[in-house]
This record gives sequence, structure tokens and C-alpha cells, in this order.
Amino acid sequence: MKKIHCTLLAALALLAVACGSDTNGNNPDNGPKKDPETGLKTVTYQLSNDEIANPERGLFTQYESNAKDYVALSYLRKLRSEGKTLVQLMYYLDDYRDKDLPEGFATKLEVDLDQVREAGMKAILRFAYTAKQDGADAPMHIIKRHLDQIKPTLHKQVGVIACVQAGFIGAWGEWYYSTNGLKNATAYRELLNKWLEVLPAERCIQVRTPKYKQDFVGNATPLNDNTAFKNTPAARIAHHNDAFMTDRTNMGTYVDIDKDKSYIAQDALYVPLGGETAVPPSGVKWATGEEAWNEVSYLHWSFLNDAYYKELLKTWNTGGYFNKIKKFLGYRLALTKVEYSEQNAPGSDLTVNLLVNNYGTACMYNPRLAILVLSPADGGREYIVSTGLDFRMVKPGKPTNMQTKLKLPENMPEGKYKLLLWLPDKDKKLQENPKYAVQLANTTTWGELTGYNDLNITLNVAKDKNAKPGTSFLVFSKKERP
Repeated sequence: MKKIHCTLLAALALLAVACGSDTNGNNPDNGPKKDPETGLKTVTYQLSNDEIANPERGLFTQYESNAKDYVALSYLRKLRSEGKTLVQLMYYLDDYRDKDLPEGFATKLEVDLDQVREAGMKAILRFAYTAKQDGADAPMHIIKRHLDQIKPTLHKQVGVIACVQAGFIGAWGEWYYSTNGLKNATAYRELLNKWLEVLPAERCIQVRTPKYKQDFVGNATPLNDNTAFKNTPAARIAHHNDAFMTDRTNMGTYVDIDKDKSYIAQDALYVPLGGETAVPPSGVKWATGEEAWNEVSYLHWSFLNDAYYKELLKTWNTGGYFNKIKKFLGYRLALTKVEYSEQNAPGSDLTVNLLVNNYGTACMYNPRLAILVLSPADGGREYIVSTGLDFRMVKPGKPTNMQTKLKLPENMPEGKYKLLLWLPDKDKKLQENPKYAVQLANTTTWGELTGYNDLNITLNVAKDKNAKPGTSFLVFSKKERP
């Protein structure tokens, strides 16, 4: 009898555990926990091991074009199907070194960027006049005229532009050679000032070496939380390295190696760093995958060309480092937990605290909305509010607590609502496209059709005469139908 009694108790215990578990894999210990001191409930989350094709990060492929031939949508779609969200559009304007671009070029560029949008990608733009070291570039007055010609398109299509590279001068637009006497600080300053004039303020211009930025802004002080994301030259000049891991100086990218790397490691927390490898010089030991991983992590790389130099990139497969770079390059955000207020009445404040980690090598670098969504269980109209939280500030390896208080409308219908986090693109043309929304690296949260991250929280909104009136100026409103 005693044995039967013990067996029965054990079975009941197992049944209790099974009934209390969360089938979605999050917070398995009997659902949300309530903190007796704050009155807030807590949901915890598990990490996903999947590769995630998030916007403006990861591996990219370069696509060479010119002033006449349109970018092929079929090829862009192929890249997107491979999990790439970035493409570098490299325009060679060699037929126009001494004259205006053809009248149709601005339209051609606009159509190209429409194709990028249609494919669900974003573009890294660069313009040059030659791909040969001894080839000719254009004089500065022609370069500036060409920038004036494309300015309207840059503004119209800013949403699908991840960033631009300064380009124009010398072979490949890398500023190393010039047939027009432009290899000097005066010319670089003139070009960057023109870029800052024609490019919308929310986008960055990448330069080839840290010294170019330091000379332009007049100091070697990297960005910080207080100086980043402002409409200043320092906050808008970023970095690209097209000789990554080729030798100790990356073919002249660094002058004082340790000092320059330290500068970029801080600066690239706020502006995009990307580029490609190159053929290592003869006699130089090739960098290993482990060394490459350590470098992209330390310097905070956001994107890397997967097509050049392929022989070097292949060696990084040893030990799985290339796949690791592919998976974690750029930002990779995940929730650890969310705290939220349990009692919610129409007209009261809803408290939501998010603990967010960044497991990637870099931060987000372009502005992005952070919206909380209340979706009625009965399928009615959704309520949304822009929280003002800036997920660009979630740095690699540093858990970030993001707190917000949001007011429910006084006329909000009673009922149950799912709480979701939506991180859409700021550009209105892209907001409703889930390919441009950020997916958190958690299990069972992503809504592929909506672009929402399901927080696995259901709120009960009910009238309560004892509820305190809300004081937050951030108020939920009905979402407009697209």
C-alpha cells in the first residue's frame, strides 16, 4: 500500500509539472512570475540557434553596374533567397569623366533601387570612374556635378540605402590613385562635404581608412553615447575596409595599428563598418578563421563581402568560423525577460520593461521604430504605440534594460490582448513589409507574415474603479490599415 501511495504521488507530481509547462518553450516554470515588491509579472525567453536574415547586416555580394544597364531583379531575388539582406551597387561612370551624367541616369538609379526594394534588400552605394590602378578618374567639379544630379534620387530612395561609400576618387573609388590630383586632404574634404550636403541626414558615408575620418573631423576622438546619432559630420562618417585581414596594416588601412583599431572599435559601435578581404601580399601568412572572428568581434563589423577574396574566405571554414561570422555579423538582438504590469484598465498606464541582449558583433546603425502592439484576441483592430526606445543603443555583450510606460486609451474595449514588439523600418514605404522588420533571436516569437515579435504575453484589459489614471504621454492608438 505504501509503495502504491508513493507511486501515485510521483505520478501526480509529474502531471503537475507537465500541466504547468509552457509549450512554446519560453518561461517553462508555470508561466509568468509575479514580483511581490513591484507587482510586475515576468516572462523569460530562450535563445534561437537559427541564422536570421535581418536588415542591414551580414554577408553581402557586390553588383557592378554602369550608367545604362539596369540591375537585374532576378539576381537580387536570388541573393535574398540565400539569406542576404544587403547588396553593394558599384557604379562605374567611366563614360562621363568630363561631362554630365545622361538625363536618364537618375531615373535608372531610381529603378535600380526600386528593384532592391522589390527583392526585400538594402543597398550599399559606391560610384567610381575606373577599376584600374592606372585608369582615369574625374575632376572635382565633375564629381560634385554628378552628386547634384543624383541628389533627388538619394532623397526619394533613402529607405533602401543602408549607407554610401565616399568613392569617386581613384581606382574603385578607394582614394588610392588619382589622375586629377585629388589624392590629398583638400580634395577629400571637398568630396565629403558634398556628400553630407546631398545625402539625407539619417544616412552615413563610409571612408576607406580611419585617418580620413580623423583628418576630416579634426580629431581622433571616437563617438560615444552622447555624440552619436546626431546630424554632425563625426556622427555621419563611417568606415569601410577593403583589405580586411590581408596583412598587419590591412594594406595601409592602419597607420598606428593598435591606436587605429582601438579608435574604430569604439567608433563602429555607432556607425557601420564593413568591407571585404583582398589577396594577401606574397609571403604573408594568411589569417585564420579564428583570427578573422576575433577581429570582426573586436572592431564591430556589420557586413562583409562574401565573394572576395574567395580563396581566403574558404580557409575560414576550418573550425566553422566562416559560418560563425555569417551568423553573428552585425547585430543579433534577443530578449532575456520582459516585466509587465498585471492590472490594466482603460485609461491606465501599462508598464513594460525589456531586458535585451546583443549577441552579434555590432549594433544597429540606422534609425528604427520600436513599437508595442496590442492585438485583440477576438481579431479586432490592433492598438500600437511608438515607445521611443532606441535599439541602436543595445551593445554587444552588454545586457540593456529598456523601460517604458504607456497609456491605454480611455475608450479601449475590454478584453484580452496579445502584447507584441514590432521593430519596423522607419521609412514609410518599408514599414509594413516584414522583410524589413527586425526578428529577435528567440524561439517561438517571430511572426513571419506580420514582422511582429510575439512576447508570449496576454493582457486582460478590464474596467477597475480603483485603477490610477494614466500619466504617460505615450498613448496607444488604433493602427491604421495599410
